[in-house]
Amino acid sequence: MLTATARGPEITPGVLPIWHRSLLAIVLVAGLANSTAAAETPQAPIHYTIEAPQLSAALIQLSQQSGVSIVFSDQVVRDLPAPGVVGTVTMSAALDALLLDSDLGWELVDDKVVAVFQLDCAAGNSCLSPQEMISAYPVYVPGMEQTYVYGTHVTGSRIRRSGHTGGAPVDILSSPDIQLSGAQTLGELLKFVPAVSGNSLSTAISNGGNGTATVTLRGLPASNTLVLINGRRVANNGLAGESVDLNSIAPDAVERIEILKDGASAIYGSDAIAGVVNVITRRDFHGVLAEAYYGETGEGDLETSTQTLQYGTGLPDGSFFITASRYQQDPIFSRDRKVSGSADSRPLGGTDQRSSATPDARISLASGETVIASGNSYRPVTDEDLFNYQAFTSAVVPLERDSIYTNASYDFSESVTGYMELSYLETEAEATLAPTPVFTAFEQTPLVVSAQSIYNPFGEDLRDVRRRLIELPARRQRNESEASRFSAVLEGLFADWNWDVAYNWSRSEARESTTGIVNADRLARAIGPAEGCQGAVEDACVPVNLTGPAGSISADQLGYIVARGEVSGYTKLSGGSVNLSRAVMGLPAGRTDIAFGMEYRREATSKKPSRLLAETSTIGATNFEQTSGARTVSEVYLETVLPLWKSASGYSSLDLEAAMRFSDYSDFGSNSNPKLALRWRLGPSVLLRANYAEGFRAPSLNELYEGATEEQAFINDPCTQASNIGSLPGCVRQADPTRNQFLTIKGGNSELDPETSDSYSLGLVWTPSGAQGLALSADLFEIKQRDVVSSSAQFIVDQNARSGAFAELVQRDAMGNLTLVSANNINIGEREVRGADLALTWHVPRRSWGQFSVIGGASWIYEYLARLDRNAPSLNLAGTFRDEASEGLGGIPRWKAQLGLRWTKDRWKGSYQIHYVGEMNEIVPDTDRTRAIDDWLIHDVQLNYTFPAQEGLRLTLGVDNLWDEKAPLATSAFNDNIDGRTHELKGRQWYTRISLRL
Repeated sequence: MLTATARGPEITPGVLPIWHRSLLAIVLVAGLANSTAAAETPQAPIHYTIEAPQLSAALIQLSQQSGVSIVFSDQVVRDLPAPGVVGTVTMSAALDALLLDSDLGWELVDDKVVAVFQLDCAAGNSCLSPQEMISAYPVYVPGMEQTYVYGTHVTGSRIRRSGHTGGAPVDILSSPDIQLSGAQTLGELLKFVPAVSGNSLSTAISNGGNGTATVTLRGLPASNTLVLINGRRVANNGLAGESVDLNSIAPDAVERIEILKDGASAIYGSDAIAGVVNVITRRDFHGVLAEAYYGETGEGDLETSTQTLQYGTGLPDGSFFITASRYQQDPIFSRDRKVSGSADSRPLGGTDQRSSATPDARISLASGETVIASGNSYRPVTDEDLFNYQAFTSAVVPLERDSIYTNASYDFSESVTGYMELSYLETEAEATLAPTPVFTAFEQTPLVVSAQSIYNPFGEDLRDVRRRLIELPARRQRNESEASRFSAVLEGLFADWNWDVAYNWSRSEARESTTGIVNADRLARAIGPAEGCQGAVEDACVPVNLTGPAGSISADQLGYIVARGEVSGYTKLSGGSVNLSRAVMGLPAGRTDIAFGMEYRREATSKKPSRLLAETSTIGATNFEQTSGARTVSEVYLETVLPLWKSASGYSSLDLEAAMRFSDYSDFGSNSNPKLALRWRLGPSVLLRANYAEGFRAPSLNELYEGATEEQAFINDPCTQASNIGSLPGCVRQADPTRNQFLTIKGGNSELDPETSDSYSLGLVWTPSGAQGLALSADLFEIKQRDVVSSSAQFIVDQNARSGAFAELVQRDAMGNLTLVSANNINIGEREVRGADLALTWHVPRRSWGQFSVIGGASWIYEYLARLDRNAPSLNLAGTFRDEASEGLGGIPRWKAQLGLRWTKDRWKGSYQIHYVGEMNEIVPDTDRTRAIDDWLIHDVQLNYTFPAQEGLRLTLGVDNLWDEKAPLATSAFNDNIDGRTHELKGRQWYTRISLRL
């Protein structure tokens, strides 16, 4: 399809027999060019950001950003590479840079049309001269009545526009960025993006993970970042998830990722409070690509392999692309790294977090004495009678992923094109957890070892027995998922209006099974009075020796109490949209762009546990009731870009961007969100931008309709500290200081209101004319969020201890120990985040030693104020770490940065990347003392070579964490004594990749 139409003679297919009909020419222009703008002539210097890896895509970007039509044969430029062009230069200089080292030339046919052609046409080759190209297409002859052309969509706007410099900062991870990173999952790729911090999930989270991966911008929860595919929503994680699983998107299908670091509810609706991650899939691909990847760590584990096969071609009236891949990742076990080998990190400067559920039974007697089984007798408990559960656990979860993705396009006419996408992906992950612990006093239904039990030698009811059932194998949590997606788009141009009509459908299904857990009902009977449990033959009950030493539970006893927990669920989304946009010409300051549209979607989710889990009858897994819910959403939006002023030279201008979206939800009501932005260009080298946006996040279906959920939550109980006894009203007796997990019941709330926010940003983009190829930017940001949905057992316990509040939600036993905390979802929290984003791009002019580029960015969080209640004091979390398992928001370093150096020369390509995470502070468990988590700096290198004998054969060698920098100790971290969401446990990892393109 030609992305231009005209009032004039019709283009006749077949005039140029050497070109495929669907690839006759590509003519792309920055949105609705204004004939009076000085920047539209090839000799006027303007700022370009062209970073496409292939020449065809680079020429398209040049046309979009310059406002000049470029005519070229796709067959001629299809497989040619392109250097980057960034800086304030003339279009002539940009074209010369792009066509350097090729056999192509260019010619200006008139002020608005450039033809790219083969230089050796005169040598008898089958090609056309620039004049023949234009004469074959009378639509482009100068003096035509009028030609309409339009640009492309950029994340953060529904308006087609030229360039990517809008009112808000957008990071773009292009296909070369993805290749040079060596990342094999999107979660791994996004982990080191400077704006990403907080509690993002990945396979590096074993206990508390479910095989999924999420992204968290600005330290806000993953539900506050909207993840799109090609600008459209997809279903969340299948287990009633509140965000999209990045592991359900195969990297081989991705062309680029655009990260909008600004509130965007006025453009996209709910969830875009922290920003938007828009995954753009690959379309412009011709030929066959076969690729294989293999990597492993310096310790010989985390073996990772990927096999990919891709095929793309042109069709008589369209195109077709398909890619399939298989990915396998082996585990890392906690015991195989020094920092994570033991839950007792005191030798490393940390604390002892081992469990009081020991393989030898630990028993509290009515006299107040605590004893532990030792052989055939018992002895008093010591401080070292604790269990190192990390000797069993996996640190990085093994993962398998199979995926297939395909898309096709069809040109129905010169001005109407259809697109179709279809994808299917399966994942399997299996986490290994320590054998099941039993805390008889702290289950939802307390367990009592009866005085009449045949295995009770004390002659009294034993209410607090702690035992690690190492006779059982380690628990295995297996997660399987299937993600399917289909979308169809029809778009075109009619009477100066760009329009599209779209339908999209997606469904994510997930299953989780946990083995090696305990049937609580059977255990209660098995440790009860002997008369109620006389043996498998007598009454089908086997008494269990819970009070003996390790190994005292026989196979028959284990067979009676062992259980398996299962849960399955799905999330699905379907909807349609209609969008229209156009430009209004003739205004003194330039064109005015407008866009408006309507969207409708239906969301549904369901999560069903097995009977044992639903009846809260297991130990060692999360017990919960069924969750299900559905809703419909109707939305309308309006957006405009209004030029307020433009200088006579065209180098300086002032534009206003405005947008408004109205959303109507069937379950909680309606919401309206506006956005305003100013772009003030002070000449060709300086751009100022300012934004204001209101945002909202609709409560997720899980937050609204979640059934009662039982878990052993990590809570810092103030009453375990002797200094608080008597000084805090809620602490009458000192609780057991060896416990840090407590029974908690959480659930949904159908009366929740949406979270709301106000976002502000102010930025500067500088492209100094004295430094060719250099671009610098700095943006200040602020996010104020209200009515945050929270289910904080920690807050309830703290308030109960300090003032006696929430007495009906906190239960303690006669010894002062927490036995139950109830914490359903409520709108209670507030957050304020302030900071700055910095970015650097410098493409050094090509020299004899090759082309160098420097690309970097940094995020600085000045202040992160959070409070769980409007009456509670604000806590500044900037530069702190608090694990999600303890209801924290994870690691929020004040500084996070990355800097990359790239080099290209002939057949060689190299990359040197630095990732930096700043120092953080954490609260030492069971104390009020803080300690520093060291800053972390790692270096990644990669080298590529394309073989001369076979132009499409490329070999890649790479090393991540070249100097094997160890992850810093985080003594309060639940998993592996490190912040696995921010740092990496793996250490040095090498990899190789070989690809063949035909």
